[in-house]
Amino acid sequence: MSMKDIIDAQILLALNKKSFKYQWSRATTNEDVKSVLRKASKKKTGLSGYPDQIYINEEEHLLILVEDKTLVTAHQSEPDKPDNPERYAVDGLKWYISLFIKNPIFEAWKIVGIAVSGDIEDTYNHKISTFIVRENEIELIPQVNSFLNEKDYLRLFINVDEEEMIERIGSSSKKINKMLRSIDSQKRPILLSALMIALFEVSNSNNSFIREFESNSGEEIITKLPNRVREVLRSENIPEEKLNIILNQITFLETQLDLKNNNILRDILKELRDEVIPYFDTSSNYDIMGSFYSEFLRYAGISNVKNGIVLTPAHITQLFTELVPIRPSDVIFDPAAGSGAFLIAGMNALIKKIENSNLADKQSKILNVKQKQLIGFELNSTMYTLSISNMLFRHDGKSQLYNLDSFSEEAKQTLRRLAQDGIKPTIGFVNPPYGGKETKSDPTPKEISFLKLLLDSVSDYVIMIAPLSTYFKDETTRNGILAQHTLKYVINMPADLFQPNAATITAISVFHVGQPQGDQETIMVDLVDDGFVLSKNKGRTDIFNRWPEIKQDLFNKLENIDDYADNITCLKTKLENGDEWLLQAFSTTDYSHLTEASFENAIKEQLIFEARKELNLLDKDIDEVELLSILADYYSEEEAVEDED
Repeated sequence: MSMKDIIDAQILLALNKKSFKYQWSRATTNEDVKSVLRKASKKKTGLSGYPDQIYINEEEHLLILVEDKTLVTAHQSEPDKPDNPERYAVDGLKWYISLFIKNPIFEAWKIVGIAVSGDIEDTYNHKISTFIVRENEIELIPQVNSFLNEKDYLRLFINVDEEEMIERIGSSSKKINKMLRSIDSQKRPILLSALMIALFEVSNSNNSFIREFESNSGEEIITKLPNRVREVLRSENIPEEKLNIILNQITFLETQLDLKNNNILRDILKELRDEVIPYFDTSSNYDIMGSFYSEFLRYAGISNVKNGIVLTPAHITQLFTELVPIRPSDVIFDPAAGSGAFLIAGMNALIKKIENSNLADKQSKILNVKQKQLIGFELNSTMYTLSISNMLFRHDGKSQLYNLDSFSEEAKQTLRRLAQDGIKPTIGFVNPPYGGKETKSDPTPKEISFLKLLLDSVSDYVIMIAPLSTYFKDETTRNGILAQHTLKYVINMPADLFQPNAATITAISVFHVGQPQGDQETIMVDLVDDGFVLSKNKGRTDIFNRWPEIKQDLFNKLENIDDYADNITCLKTKLENGDEWLLQAFSTTDYSHLTEASFENAIKEQLIFEARKELNLLDKDIDEVELLSILADYYSEEEAVEDED
């Protein structure tokens, strides 16, 4: 049996281990597919040609083609070289797919292409590239580098509106970041926020700034910007003290000669108007301004987590609103509001509750949500400015957003004043700054302090996402919390939840306020996977639309724990003083997944790690083929040294 036959057999075996309704084969009986392949020779002679594997589901109109090569070096031709379908897996695959694109019979089909090279049983010596046909174009799906189930391949074709939004926002943030490379990285978000505010259309205004900026010089835009920002914020009844915080932050523009003497600001305004603002949607939880902030810092080589700031993904902010019963009258409080992501999610949840209710005068109640039922404190003035513009374009510039230290006397007085006006927080959401020490050198409050602050401030429920250390440190404080409140749930989150910005491993905790723990049991669940996949250009996205099913499974466990508890991934337990608030403290070890192959892979991974560490390659992005060559040389030299000894 040739090496090609072995590779073919490996691939077919791997695919058959996945869930497919029909069989994989090469000799298809589908007449339409056969008619295309009769003239599909990769030599382009007009004779027949066949991919290495074919899968057809006629009911779903799904066609999957596989082309493979025995060597990783034969995966794909160089970008600057002509395609060579006979020699390279990707090139051959694209040749076959192009023939189906040209055939009108397959216009409504879902076409997937999988290019495989190397030995798939060797973790470090194979490549898998996945392509789909979208709008008659062959599109690489970089997140998919392994074999999937049929259902996951079908999910690749589900509406991609959010995927497109994330990609477009990411593209714009990179473009604007490069335009502002002469501006300090910490000032870029402030400038962006001011330009966004300037583009907000004000009723009963001629909005001359929006109409005229394309004909203005950089100096003219800088001159007009403060007055335009003032006009917009005053039209939204933003208090003067809030308005002045933002205006004071953009005074640096007066000294920016680069921006005065060219068209950078004009180009940025056009980019924001055409590519960003259209994506602001009152029903979307996507944190657009937070996304820009992350990109700006990353571009400057600064991670959010170094600043203690870890921005919460949109599907998690929405999850918070579903973990507790929200009523149309609830008031939501976030003492570390950041760019406003939790307040946006809370606002959308409250509005949805009102719209789906039988309440009278719904518009008045929705207006009340925006004006009085959202409270946020944010100490960082840059993040505060972002939150103002974030909420403004969701038609809410009137939220109770304050540039305050949540632990200050002024913050306490603000909450008391709001309470006198009938605005009392009922639900608290928080993703606190990470790594606080509460020492003289680092006065940043610990995560547990934000939790305690919220529990003391709201009347019904508190939800927090924080590093795992929060749930086993500060024993005395944690014991005091359980003496007054009930810890309902602890949900361990995926290890890569905050990638690529941070490697922090976290858990969500849900508390019922004012109800002592006593004999109440706490449900603990390990959410190992949320279905999101990390992409180089988009961050983590739910490309397979798996999150809805995973979330439903999570709620099934929370609501019916006795039916699901396995004491490994989910359980129910009573908490005593001194107990850690983590699943790991109560679960049993699961040895069922240990195999000889996993042991061998662990050894290989350790050997690769040691070699990369020794060669100072841990932080280098190296092509797999090049890495294999480096590792081979490294260990051959090691063996030579041992032989000499």
